[in-house]
Amino acid sequence: MNLMVILAVCLVLLIVGTLLGRYYAPDRRPLQRAAEEGRSYARSLVEILEGDPDGAIDEIVGALKRNAKTVEAYFALGTLFRNRGEHERAVRVHQALLVRRDVDRQTRMRVHQQLALDFEAAGFPRRAVKALEWIVAKDRKRAEAFRELARLYEETGQWERAAAAHRRLSRLTKTDSGALQAHLLAQRAAELLESGDLPAARKQLKRAMSTDRDSVHALHVLARYQQERGEMGAAAKVWERCLRLRPELAGFFVPRLETALFEQGKLDQLERLLEELLRDHRRGTGAGGPGLHLRLAHARFDARRNPTRALAALRELCADAPGLVPARREAARLVLDQGEPDQIRAELEGLLELLRRADRGYRCGACGNTEGDLFWRCGACGAWGSVGVAWGRRAGEGAQAADRRGEPSGAAA
Repeated sequence: MNLMVILAVCLVLLIVGTLLGRYYAPDRRPLQRAAEEGRSYARSLVEILEGDPDGAIDEIVGALKRNAKTVEAYFALGTLFRNRGEHERAVRVHQALLVRRDVDRQTRMRVHQQLALDFEAAGFPRRAVKALEWIVAKDRKRAEAFRELARLYEETGQWERAAAAHRRLSRLTKTDSGALQAHLLAQRAAELLESGDLPAARKQLKRAMSTDRDSVHALHVLARYQQERGEMGAAAKVWERCLRLRPELAGFFVPRLETALFEQGKLDQLERLLEELLRDHRRGTGAGGPGLHLRLAHARFDARRNPTRALAALRELCADAPGLVPARREAARLVLDQGEPDQIRAELEGLLELLRRADRGYRCGACGNTEGDLFWRCGACGAWGSVGVAWGRRAGEGAQAADRRGEPSGAAA
Protein backbone atom coordinates (compact mmCIF):
# COMPACT_ATOMS: atom_id res chain seq x y z
CA MET A 1 0.00 0.00 0.00
CA ASN A 2 2.71 2.43 0.97
CA LEU A 3 4.67 1.56 -2.13
CA MET A 4 1.66 2.35 -4.32
CA VAL A 5 1.25 5.78 -2.65
CA ILE A 6 4.90 6.63 -3.18
CA LEU A 7 4.72 5.63 -6.84
CA ALA A 8 1.58 7.72 -7.32
CA VAL A 9 3.19 10.81 -5.72
CA CYS A 10 6.30 10.42 -7.85
CA LEU A 11 4.17 10.13 -10.97
CA VAL A 12 2.26 13.31 -10.10
CA LEU A 13 5.48 15.22 -9.40
CA LEU A 14 6.95 14.03 -12.68
CA ILE A 15 3.91 15.23 -14.61
CA VAL A 16 3.88 18.62 -12.82
CA GLY A 17 7.61 19.12 -13.39
CA THR A 18 7.25 18.30 -17.07
CA LEU A 19 4.41 20.79 -17.49
CA LEU A 20 6.26 23.56 -15.60
CA GLY A 21 9.42 23.04 -17.60
CA ARG A 22 7.49 23.14 -20.87
CA TYR A 23 5.00 25.94 -20.32
CA TYR A 24 6.34 28.18 -17.48
CA ALA A 25 8.87 30.97 -18.20
CA PRO A 26 10.39 32.85 -15.16
CA ASP A 27 9.63 36.58 -14.73
CA ARG A 28 12.83 38.42 -15.57
CA ARG A 29 11.36 41.89 -15.12
CA PRO A 30 12.80 42.48 -11.59
CA LEU A 31 16.26 41.60 -12.87
CA GLN A 32 15.82 43.89 -15.83
CA ARG A 33 14.66 46.76 -13.59
CA ALA A 34 17.65 46.28 -11.29
CA ALA A 35 20.03 46.25 -14.25
CA GLU A 36 18.51 49.44 -15.66
CA GLU A 37 18.66 51.08 -12.24
CA GLY A 38 22.34 50.19 -11.93
CA ARG A 39 23.00 51.65 -15.38
CA SER A 40 21.27 54.89 -14.34
CA TYR A 41 23.51 55.23 -11.28
CA ALA A 42 26.57 54.50 -13.38
CA ARG A 43 25.54 57.15 -15.91
CA SER A 44 24.90 59.66 -13.11
CA LEU A 45 28.42 59.06 -11.81
CA VAL A 46 29.82 59.70 -15.28
CA GLU A 47 27.79 62.92 -15.52
CA ILE A 48 29.22 64.12 -12.20
CA LEU A 49 32.78 63.33 -13.28
CA GLU A 50 32.18 65.20 -16.52
CA GLY A 51 30.92 68.25 -14.64
CA ASP A 52 27.24 67.92 -15.56
CA PRO A 53 25.26 67.82 -12.28
CA ASP A 54 21.98 68.43 -14.13
CA GLY A 55 22.46 65.26 -16.13
CA ALA A 56 23.34 63.34 -12.96
CA ILE A 57 20.15 64.58 -11.28
CA ASP A 58 18.05 63.48 -14.24
CA GLU A 59 19.55 59.98 -14.15
CA ILE A 60 18.96 59.57 -10.40
CA VAL A 61 15.40 60.90 -10.66
CA GLY A 62 14.76 58.37 -13.41
CA ALA A 63 16.14 55.57 -11.24
CA LEU A 64 13.92 56.62 -8.33
CA LYS A 65 10.87 56.51 -10.56
CA ARG A 66 11.65 52.87 -11.28
CA ASN A 67 12.47 52.06 -7.64
CA ALA A 68 11.59 54.58 -4.93
CA LYS A 69 12.88 52.34 -2.12
CA THR A 70 16.59 52.94 -2.74
CA VAL A 71 17.73 55.08 0.20
CA GLU A 72 21.18 55.92 -1.14
CA ALA A 73 19.62 57.50 -4.20
CA TYR A 74 17.85 60.03 -1.97
CA PHE A 75 21.11 60.92 -0.26
CA ALA A 76 22.87 61.34 -3.59
CA LEU A 77 20.05 63.46 -4.99
CA GLY A 78 19.90 65.68 -1.91
CA THR A 79 23.64 66.27 -2.02
CA LEU A 80 23.49 67.20 -5.70
CA PHE A 81 20.70 69.69 -5.04
CA ARG A 82 22.63 71.23 -2.14
CA ASN A 83 25.85 71.54 -4.13
CA ARG A 84 23.90 73.23 -6.92
CA GLY A 85 22.45 75.76 -4.46
CA GLU A 86 18.90 74.37 -4.53
CA HIS A 87 18.71 74.08 -0.76
CA GLU A 88 14.93 73.88 -0.51
CA ARG A 89 14.80 70.91 -2.87
CA ALA A 90 17.62 69.25 -0.94
CA VAL A 91 15.66 69.66 2.29
CA ARG A 92 12.52 68.19 0.71
CA VAL A 93 14.43 65.17 -0.60
CA HIS A 94 15.96 64.41 2.79
CA GLN A 95 12.71 65.03 4.66
CA ALA A 96 11.00 62.54 2.36
CA LEU A 97 13.11 59.83 3.99
CA LEU A 98 11.91 60.76 7.47
CA VAL A 99 8.27 59.98 6.70
CA ARG A 100 9.07 56.47 5.55
CA ARG A 101 8.40 53.66 8.01
CA ASP A 102 11.06 51.36 6.58
CA VAL A 103 13.95 53.71 7.49
CA ASP A 104 16.06 52.43 10.39
CA ARG A 105 17.60 54.44 13.23
CA GLN A 106 21.06 54.81 11.69
CA THR A 107 19.58 56.06 8.43
CA ARG A 108 17.54 58.64 10.32
CA MET A 109 20.77 59.81 11.92
CA ARG A 110 22.27 60.30 8.47
CA VAL A 111 19.18 62.16 7.30
CA HIS A 112 19.41 64.67 10.15
CA GLN A 113 23.10 65.15 9.49
CA GLN A 114 22.36 65.92 5.85
CA LEU A 115 19.57 68.26 6.87
CA ALA A 116 22.04 70.13 9.07
CA LEU A 117 24.27 70.60 6.03
CA ASP A 118 21.28 71.72 3.95
CA PHE A 119 20.14 74.30 6.49
CA GLU A 120 23.63 75.66 7.05
CA ALA A 121 24.24 76.00 3.32
CA ALA A 122 20.89 77.78 3.00
CA GLY A 123 21.86 80.29 5.68
CA PHE A 124 19.75 78.91 8.52
CA PRO A 125 22.36 77.90 11.14
CA ARG A 126 19.82 77.67 13.97
CA ARG A 127 17.78 75.11 12.04
CA ALA A 128 21.02 73.23 11.38
CA VAL A 129 21.63 73.28 15.13
CA LYS A 130 18.22 71.72 15.75
CA ALA A 131 19.02 68.88 13.35
CA LEU A 132 22.33 68.18 15.09
CA GLU A 133 20.73 68.42 18.52
CA TRP A 134 18.35 65.65 17.48
CA ILE A 135 21.34 63.46 16.62
CA VAL A 136 23.21 63.98 19.89
CA ALA A 137 19.99 63.50 21.87
CA LYS A 138 19.66 60.04 20.32
CA ASP A 139 23.35 59.15 20.47
CA ARG A 140 25.60 60.85 23.03
CA LYS A 141 28.74 59.28 21.57
CA ARG A 142 28.75 60.85 18.12
CA ALA A 143 31.89 62.97 18.31
CA GLU A 144 31.55 64.41 14.82
CA ALA A 145 28.03 65.64 15.56
CA PHE A 146 29.24 67.34 18.75
CA ARG A 147 32.12 68.92 16.82
CA GLU A 148 29.78 70.38 14.19
CA LEU A 149 27.31 71.41 16.87
CA ALA A 150 30.01 73.26 18.82
CA ARG A 151 31.08 75.09 15.68
CA LEU A 152 27.53 76.17 14.89
CA TYR A 153 26.95 77.26 18.49
CA GLU A 154 29.98 79.51 18.17
CA GLU A 155 28.81 80.94 14.86
CA THR A 156 25.40 81.75 16.33
CA GLY A 157 26.85 83.26 19.51
CA GLN A 158 25.57 80.55 21.87
CA TRP A 159 28.73 80.58 23.94
CA GLU A 160 27.55 78.51 26.91
CA ARG A 161 26.19 75.76 24.69
CA ALA A 162 29.38 75.81 22.65
CA ALA A 163 31.41 75.32 25.83
CA ALA A 164 29.18 72.42 26.88
CA ALA A 165 29.54 70.81 23.44
CA HIS A 166 33.33 71.12 23.57
CA ARG A 167 33.34 69.69 27.09
CA ARG A 168 31.40 66.65 25.87
CA LEU A 169 33.62 66.35 22.82
CA SER A 170 36.72 66.39 25.02
CA ARG A 171 35.38 63.45 26.98
CA LEU A 172 34.69 61.50 23.81
CA THR A 173 38.05 62.23 22.17
CA LYS A 174 40.14 62.23 25.37
CA THR A 175 41.48 65.73 24.64
CA ASP A 176 41.78 68.89 26.74
CA SER A 177 39.71 71.88 25.62
CA GLY A 178 39.85 73.82 28.88
CA ALA A 179 41.47 76.87 27.28
CA LEU A 180 38.84 76.95 24.53
CA GLN A 181 35.99 76.56 27.01
CA ALA A 182 37.42 79.46 29.02
CA HIS A 183 37.35 81.66 25.90
CA LEU A 184 33.73 80.78 25.23
CA LEU A 185 32.57 81.38 28.80
CA ALA A 186 34.56 84.61 29.00
CA GLN A 187 32.88 85.79 25.82
CA ARG A 188 29.49 85.14 27.40
CA ALA A 189 30.60 86.96 30.57
CA ALA A 190 31.65 89.95 28.46
CA GLU A 191 28.19 90.07 26.86
CA LEU A 192 26.51 89.96 30.26
CA LEU A 193 28.83 92.67 31.51
CA GLU A 194 27.91 94.89 28.57
CA SER A 195 24.22 94.37 29.34
CA GLY A 196 24.75 95.32 32.99
CA ASP A 197 24.03 91.88 34.45
CA LEU A 198 27.02 91.75 36.80
CA PRO A 199 25.93 88.74 38.93
CA ALA A 200 25.45 86.56 35.84
CA ALA A 201 28.76 87.81 34.43
CA ARG A 202 30.51 86.86 37.66
CA LYS A 203 29.01 83.38 37.49
CA GLN A 204 30.32 82.83 33.96
CA LEU A 205 33.74 84.16 34.94
CA LYS A 206 33.95 81.63 37.77
CA ARG A 207 33.19 78.86 35.31
CA ALA A 208 35.76 80.20 32.86
CA MET A 209 38.48 80.43 35.50
CA SER A 210 37.70 76.92 36.71
CA THR A 211 38.50 75.55 33.25
CA ASP A 212 41.63 77.65 32.70
CA ARG A 213 42.86 79.82 35.56
CA ASP A 214 45.51 81.43 33.31
CA SER A 215 43.10 82.42 30.55
CA VAL A 216 44.10 85.99 29.69
CA HIS A 217 40.74 86.49 28.00
CA ALA A 218 38.85 85.55 31.17
CA LEU A 219 41.22 87.58 33.35
CA HIS A 220 40.69 90.67 31.20
CA VAL A 221 36.91 90.35 31.49
CA LEU A 222 37.33 89.85 35.25
CA ALA A 223 39.31 93.10 35.45
CA ARG A 224 36.56 94.90 33.53
CA TYR A 225 34.01 93.43 35.94
CA GLN A 226 36.00 94.69 38.93
CA GLN A 227 36.41 98.08 37.27
CA GLU A 228 32.66 98.26 36.76
CA ARG A 229 32.18 97.60 40.48
CA GLY A 230 34.65 100.36 41.34
CA GLU A 231 37.28 97.91 42.62
CA MET A 232 40.19 99.60 40.85
CA GLY A 233 42.85 98.01 43.04
CA ALA A 234 41.62 94.50 42.24
CA ALA A 235 41.30 95.38 38.55
CA ALA A 236 44.88 96.67 38.49
CA LYS A 237 46.17 93.44 40.02
CA VAL A 238 44.33 91.34 37.42
CA TRP A 239 45.61 93.45 34.52
CA GLU A 240 49.11 93.17 35.94
CA ARG A 241 48.71 89.40 35.87
CA CYS A 242 47.53 89.60 32.25
CA LEU A 243 50.62 91.64 31.38
CA ARG A 244 52.91 89.14 33.05
CA LEU A 245 51.24 86.24 31.23
CA ARG A 246 51.24 87.94 27.81
CA PRO A 247 53.91 90.68 27.84
CA GLU A 248 53.76 90.92 24.04
CA LEU A 249 50.27 92.44 24.47
CA ALA A 250 51.66 95.31 26.53
CA GLY A 251 50.21 97.83 24.09
CA PHE A 252 46.72 96.63 25.06
CA PHE A 253 47.09 96.07 28.78
CA VAL A 254 49.43 98.88 29.87
CA PRO A 255 46.95 101.73 29.12
CA ARG A 256 44.25 99.93 31.13
CA LEU A 257 46.63 99.27 33.97
CA GLU A 258 47.74 102.89 33.84
CA THR A 259 44.14 104.12 34.16
CA ALA A 260 43.47 101.85 37.13
CA LEU A 261 46.68 102.87 38.94
CA PHE A 262 46.21 106.58 38.14
CA GLU A 263 42.87 106.59 39.97
CA GLN A 264 44.68 105.21 43.01
CA GLY A 265 47.64 107.57 42.71
CA LYS A 266 50.02 104.66 42.21
CA LEU A 267 51.54 105.27 38.77
CA ASP A 268 55.02 104.63 40.18
CA GLN A 269 54.02 100.97 40.49
CA LEU A 270 53.55 100.80 36.71
CA GLU A 271 56.99 102.30 36.13
CA ARG A 272 58.58 99.70 38.38
CA LEU A 273 56.56 96.89 36.78
CA LEU A 274 57.60 97.86 33.25
CA GLU A 275 61.25 98.10 34.26
CA GLU A 276 61.02 94.68 35.91
CA LEU A 277 59.42 93.10 32.84
CA LEU A 278 61.98 94.72 30.56
CA ARG A 279 64.77 93.18 32.61
CA ASP A 280 63.06 89.78 32.53
CA HIS A 281 62.51 89.93 28.77
CA ARG A 282 65.63 91.79 27.66
CA ARG A 283 66.53 88.84 25.44
CA GLY A 284 63.12 88.78 23.78
CA THR A 285 63.88 91.70 21.48
CA GLY A 286 63.89 89.72 18.24
CA ALA A 287 61.07 89.51 15.73
CA GLY A 288 57.87 89.20 17.70
CA GLY A 289 59.67 89.07 21.04
CA PRO A 290 57.92 90.57 24.09
CA GLY A 291 60.85 92.91 24.76
CA LEU A 292 59.97 95.10 21.78
CA HIS A 293 56.38 95.53 22.89
CA LEU A 294 57.41 96.30 26.44
CA ARG A 295 59.87 98.94 25.22
CA LEU A 296 57.16 100.54 23.13
CA ALA A 297 54.66 100.52 26.01
CA HIS A 298 57.28 102.00 28.35
CA ALA A 299 58.09 104.79 25.86
CA ARG A 300 54.41 105.63 25.48
CA PHE A 301 54.03 105.77 29.24
CA ASP A 302 57.17 107.89 29.60
CA ALA A 303 56.20 110.33 26.84
CA ARG A 304 53.90 112.35 29.12
CA ARG A 305 56.55 112.68 31.81
CA ASN A 306 59.81 113.00 29.86
CA PRO A 307 59.17 113.46 26.10
CA THR A 308 62.86 113.85 25.25
CA ARG A 309 63.82 110.57 26.90
CA ALA A 310 60.81 108.83 25.35
CA LEU A 311 61.71 110.09 21.86
CA ALA A 312 65.26 108.79 22.24
CA ALA A 313 63.91 105.40 23.31
CA LEU A 314 61.53 105.32 20.35
CA ARG A 315 64.26 106.17 17.85
CA GLU A 316 66.39 103.37 19.26
CA LEU A 317 63.42 101.04 19.03
CA CYS A 318 62.75 102.05 15.40
CA ALA A 319 66.39 101.35 14.57
CA ASP A 320 66.10 97.88 16.08
CA ALA A 321 62.71 97.14 14.50
CA PRO A 322 62.17 99.17 11.28
CA GLY A 323 58.87 97.44 10.61
CA LEU A 324 57.31 98.35 13.95
CA VAL A 325 54.78 100.90 12.71
CA PRO A 326 53.37 101.93 16.14
CA ALA A 327 56.86 102.92 17.31
CA ARG A 328 57.37 105.11 14.25
CA ARG A 329 53.99 106.70 14.75
CA GLU A 330 54.67 107.49 18.42
CA ALA A 331 58.05 108.99 17.52
CA ALA A 332 56.47 111.17 14.85
CA ARG A 333 53.89 112.45 17.31
CA LEU A 334 56.57 113.50 19.73
CA VAL A 335 58.45 115.27 16.93
CA LEU A 336 55.26 117.11 16.01
CA ASP A 337 54.83 118.29 19.57
CA GLN A 338 58.37 119.67 19.62
CA GLY A 339 58.54 121.06 16.06
CA GLU A 340 57.65 124.61 15.02
CA PRO A 341 57.84 125.10 11.21
CA ASP A 342 54.49 124.51 9.56
CA GLN A 343 56.14 122.73 6.67
CA ILE A 344 57.69 120.12 8.94
CA ARG A 345 54.39 119.70 10.72
CA ALA A 346 52.50 119.15 7.47
CA GLU A 347 55.08 116.61 6.29
CA LEU A 348 54.98 114.69 9.51
CA GLU A 349 51.18 114.75 9.56
CA GLY A 350 51.21 113.15 6.12
CA LEU A 351 53.61 110.53 7.42
CA LEU A 352 51.34 109.85 10.36
CA GLU A 353 48.37 109.32 8.07
CA LEU A 354 50.41 106.93 5.94
CA LEU A 355 51.47 104.97 8.98
CA ARG A 356 47.90 104.94 10.31
CA ARG A 357 46.69 103.23 7.13
CA ALA A 358 49.53 100.72 7.27
CA ASP A 359 48.94 99.80 10.91
CA ARG A 360 46.53 96.88 11.15
CA GLY A 361 46.64 96.41 14.89
CA TYR A 362 46.35 92.66 15.55
CA ARG A 363 46.91 89.56 13.48
CA CYS A 364 45.64 85.99 13.83
CA GLY A 365 48.53 83.59 14.24
CA ALA A 366 46.51 80.78 12.66
CA CYS A 367 45.40 82.33 9.36
CA GLY A 368 47.10 85.74 9.19
CA ASN A 369 43.87 87.76 9.28
CA THR A 370 44.42 91.32 10.57
CA GLU A 371 41.97 93.51 12.47
CA GLY A 372 42.16 96.94 14.03
CA ASP A 373 41.02 95.96 17.53
CA LEU A 374 42.17 93.19 19.83
CA PHE A 375 40.11 90.05 19.29
CA TRP A 376 39.87 86.79 21.21
CA ARG A 377 38.31 84.82 18.35
CA CYS A 378 39.48 85.35 14.79
CA GLY A 379 36.66 86.57 12.59
CA ALA A 380 38.14 84.84 9.55
CA CYS A 381 39.06 81.31 10.69
CA GLY A 382 37.32 81.14 14.08
CA ALA A 383 40.50 80.29 16.03
CA TRP A 384 40.53 81.23 19.71
CA GLY A 385 43.56 82.65 21.50
CA SER A 386 45.57 83.14 18.28
CA VAL A 387 45.82 86.93 18.53
CA GLY A 388 49.15 88.66 18.15
CA VAL A 389 50.09 92.22 17.32
CA ALA A 390 50.45 92.86 13.61
CA TRP A 391 53.49 94.30 11.94
CA GLY A 392 53.04 96.95 9.31
CA ARG A 393 53.11 94.77 6.24
CA ARG A 394 50.18 94.21 3.92
CA ALA A 395 47.64 91.49 4.51
CA GLY A 396 48.56 88.27 2.76
CA GLU A 397 52.30 88.78 2.93
CA GLY A 398 54.05 85.89 4.62
CA ALA A 399 57.00 85.81 6.94
CA GLN A 400 59.44 85.16 4.09
CA ALA A 401 58.40 88.34 2.29
CA ALA A 402 58.87 90.30 5.51
CA ASP A 403 62.29 88.76 6.07
CA ARG A 404 63.39 89.79 2.59
CA ARG A 405 62.61 93.42 3.45
CA GLY A 406 64.31 93.17 6.83
CA GLU A 407 61.05 93.31 8.79
CA PRO A 408 60.29 91.16 11.81
CA SER A 409 58.06 88.25 10.92
CA GLY A 410 56.35 87.81 14.31
CA ALA A 411 53.59 89.70 16.00
CA ALA A 412 54.35 93.00 17.63
CA ALA A 413 52.55 95.43 19.86
